[in-house]
Amino acid sequence: MRKFLVARENIENVNVVQLEVELEPPSNVVNEFNPNEIVRDPGHRKQINEYAPDIQDQVRRAYILKGPMQPDLPSFPRTTFGSVKRSFSKSWYKNYTWLEYSEIKDAAYCFYCFLFKKPGRAEHFGFEVFTKSGYRDWKHASQGLKGHVGSHNSLHNSCVKHYDDYNNQRQSVTSKFAKATKESEELYKIRLTCSLDCSRYLIAQGIAFRGHDESSTSLNKGNFREMVDWELATCCAHEVTKVIMEELGDRQFSVLIDESRDISVKEQMTVMLRFLNDKGNVVERFISLHHVKDTTSESLKNALYGILDKYTLSISRIRGQGYDGASNMRGEFNGLQRKILDENPYAFYVHCYAHRLQLVVVSVTSSCSSIHDFFEYISLIVTTTSASCKRRDALIETQHQDILNKLESGEISRGKGLHQSSNLTRPGDTR
Repeated sequence: MRKFLVARENIENVNVVQLEVELEPPSNVVNEFNPNEIVRDPGHRKQINEYAPDIQDQVRRAYILKGPMQPDLPSFPRTTFGSVKRSFSKSWYKNYTWLEYSEIKDAAYCFYCFLFKKPGRAEHFGFEVFTKSGYRDWKHASQGLKGHVGSHNSLHNSCVKHYDDYNNQRQSVTSKFAKATKESEELYKIRLTCSLDCSRYLIAQGIAFRGHDESSTSLNKGNFREMVDWELATCCAHEVTKVIMEELGDRQFSVLIDESRDISVKEQMTVMLRFLNDKGNVVERFISLHHVKDTTSESLKNALYGILDKYTLSISRIRGQGYDGASNMRGEFNGLQRKILDENPYAFYVHCYAHRLQLVVVSVTSSCSSIHDFFEYISLIVTTTSASCKRRDALIETQHQDILNKLESGEISRGKGLHQSSNLTRPGDTR
């Protein structure tokens, strides 16, 4: 009977070996993670198990929000297989939603396996290849991709199951036991709809969300807190940007950039996209307002690339650049337009026509003394009267009395909407 028994010490040794394989912590564990500095390229990013266990879910959540890295390049690098040159094909994205492509390594990766693979598992149909080194056998890509997916119980499909449960936790088996009743779900939808309606109204009207005093004893906690207790401006912005990206699709586009200091003395860079929509009309869409530490061409370039990478827009799709005439923007040798043009020779630079018109108007008004004096006096009057309530009221009263005198003398005629007094407004407040 001894041949059918296993010594106790051998079983313990086997368990110890398995634990050492599966639980061995990686070297150089990362203890901090900044979602804003996420590395998208799968050939350059760190593995999930290289992060500390307490932040791994945070890392997964950040990558899931970004989605798989699927660059839409005009062409991919070719590799010689025998006498034929082959390359990665972007048509594979449609058949394999998990597929990622690394421009750095010219290799394919699996997004789901990267997120939920278990360290220490055995190699199975390129399981490690699709998460670490990258798959580059384009000649046998059809068999290789299908082989990686494998059967229903494969390691890949196990990761897909983990991804679905994680991405849609309210439908997972565990969360079904804790979800609210149908009545509470309906109440939740009503509250959410109310919050969205209030947020849309405040955003559309340009009304401040927050109040001066939002403490529990305050009688007026601000416009938003008095109506709802949710902050959804960011969600609304995300949904609007999502619609813009769907409208853009895979079309080429031009970038329009300008920077200026806001009222808080922060340098802000605005980025807009200009492209043709489905109806063949030229449209311009605002996508980002980004704070930059300085206005050097290198800083602006890095900020622009970060914004484009955030929305998975390739530099190769840029077909035009529109900036003002500042040296850091239009510089022939070291300006922003030159730096982008060096990487994409089709991104032609055009001096912003609005800025040209402004320069022409300033030049014309400066050369004509009467026009120059007119705008100078208007500016002084608006600035002087707007700074004092008494001076403002005195000006309005004088204007009102002047209109009455002219009506009595017949210099001007009566009519609906004619000669009605209105508030004096700074030019910047009318935009």
